[in-house]
Order: sequence, then C-alpha cells, then structure tokens
Amino acid sequence: MPGALTHRIRAWRDDTRRAIVSRFFDREKPEVERLEGLRRVLFVRWDAKWGDSVVFSFVPRELQRHGISVEVIATSEMAPMFRDQFGVDAVHETKKRPGYGEIRRLARRIGPVDLVVFFSHLANHRAVYLLSQLQATHIAGLDDSVGLVDLKLGAATRGKHFAEKYLSLLERCGVQGADTRYIVPREEQSEKSVSAFLQGRRPFVCLNAYSKGSARSLNLETAKRLIELLLNQFSEHDVCVLSAPGKQQEVEGLCRQMADERVFCLPETQTIYDNIELIARADALVSGITATVHMADGLGVPSFVLFPFDPADRDDWHSRHPLSVNFLAEPSEPLDVNRLDWSEVERELARFAAELKRCIGERQHGSEWEGRNCQA
Repeated sequence: MPGALTHRIRAWRDDTRRAIVSRFFDREKPEVERLEGLRRVLFVRWDAKWGDSVVFSFVPRELQRHGISVEVIATSEMAPMFRDQFGVDAVHETKKRPGYGEIRRLARRIGPVDLVVFFSHLANHRAVYLLSQLQATHIAGLDDSVGLVDLKLGAATRGKHFAEKYLSLLERCGVQGADTRYIVPREEQSEKSVSAFLQGRRPFVCLNAYSKGSARSLNLETAKRLIELLLNQFSEHDVCVLSAPGKQQEVEGLCRQMADERVFCLPETQTIYDNIELIARADALVSGITATVHMADGLGVPSFVLFPFDPADRDDWHSRHPLSVNFLAEPSEPLDVNRLDWSEVERELARFAAELKRCIGERQHGSEWEGRNCQA
C-alpha cells in the first residue's frame, strides 16, 4: 500500500507540473500530414537506453541517404553510441533531467532546425518546455495532446512496433522504401574473447533472466524451469545464461544449481558487448528483457520473449524476427513476468524449437539460410 500511495502522489505531482508548463508554454499549431525540403532533423533522445536505441539505429542512416542532417539530444553516457556507432551528424549532450535554465541554454546552442522528433507516448513537463524553447519549424511526436506537435503520429501509429512508428515518420518526411534493419554495436575485444571462450563448445541458446526492473526479471524458480524446458526441447544445444551488472554471482550460482554441464555462463562478464557477442553466436534467445531481444533481431537471431501482461508494451517492443514468439504473462498487479501459464509456455516453446530446428536443418543441408529470412 505505501508503494501504491507513493506512486499516486508522484503521478499527481507529474500531472500538475505538466499542466502548469502546458498552460504557459504549449500552443496549438496547424497540423501537417507530410513534410518536404528537410535539411536538419533533431531527435530528442535524452531518455534513451540500449534497446530502444538499437531500434532507432536505422533512422539516421535512412535520413542521411536522402541528404538530411541528423542530430540528437542525448546524455553523455549514450552520446558515443549515437556518434560513433550510428553516425549521426551531431550530438548535443545534456542531463537526463535537465533544469529549465539548462534547457533554455541547450535550445540556444542548437539553433534553428527544420524538424524536432520527440517519440515518447507521454511528453512530461520538461519535454513540453524543451519543445517550446527549440527553434523548430515542425515537431513530430506520439503524444497527440501536445499542441506544439504539428505532425501527430500517436493515433496514426497506435499498435505498431516502434520500428514501424519510425518508418511512418520517415514516409511522412518523403523517405520511401527505407531499410529498417538495425545496427547492433560490436566491440573487437569482446568478439575475440567470446570467440576464444566458445571454442569447441556445442551449439547453444541464450537465456537472459535479469533486468533492472522487477516486472521483467525472471525469478530463480522461473529461470530454472525455463532452463529445464530448454534442455529438453533443444537436446543438441547447451544453455548460456547471460549476465548483467551486479548479477554475476547470481548467474554463476544459478548455473551451479542446475548441476548440468550443458548450462554455462561467461565468467567475469565485463560489458554489454560480451552479451552481444554471445547472442550473435547463439541459435536463439529466451528473454524477458527487450533490450537483448532488439539486439537479437538486429543480429538475425530469433527470440522467445516473455512479457508482463501489458499488450501495449508488447505491441511497441516485440521481436520482429519471423520465427520469434512474443508471449504475454498472466494479468497481475503489479505487473510480473513470472506469472506464467506453464502449459502454454511449454506448447509455445515446443513450437518455437520445432521451427528453429527446421531452419537449422535447411541450413545444414545446403539451403541458403539467414535467420531473418527463414519464415515461420
């Protein structure tokens, strides 16, 4: 109850701040359907994380192919990814939650732009204030209630994957036939160390059990039961348990508890790049955490994805691989990915395994096979 009360108080506070800022700084602009002659596009990505950034990764590439300069607002932690991996033309660094004075200074540094893109479902008070301060000819967004947003894509893209939302944006900007394949950052040192670690090991599937948030993290009981199912369904595969910051001891303990030489982890996992290399070399991923699912999609690896009961979130962030299964847990309050109908999980996992084995068999018998092209 205290947690629920705290949540309600914070929600009231956020709603009040948004209402005040909107009252003084939001204004209605005439809506537009399509944009032409864009030269400078700015994306607000100050809340970006690894997974959603991978989904975004194709957007700068496709805009730049049409001679459009792409810039982002991002935190200093995420700036190198946008600049070095995705090749954006400029990164404007800021805090994740800047003050109003910092926002004004940021807007002055950026100067006039043709289009600003803010792709969150809800624009909070900071976002509305930023949009009011930027010198933007047009603003595109998913929160149709913001008057400053004249290219409204919320209702128009509801129910679509975020990659498809971005594709709709590109089409409205005159970019047709965009290539929506993701760019997945790789690191040479991790490639070498993971390759050496896996030398001589059997084929394997990855299990990603741990997330920062409790709603998506698999508990010990769920993780162990999934591993047992994977060992049974994938009799010719091992199971690699991925690690996460602060979870290495827990991961190693889980592997020991399974007491099966087919279950393993990478000792002393150092960075997310280590997990990327493990996924890249796996035949499949089982995960409740969508960040690794997006990486698997970009690497052509199918996923069995477990979602808490949130159909809208599944619609936004499901795996796009044609072999993947996107599975909803049972309704619960609070949301909990561990509330599973295990009979359904077993049926869907068996179907997933059968389709994957079919594709692996086609590959081994000489058929041209790419994970992303093997249709279920």
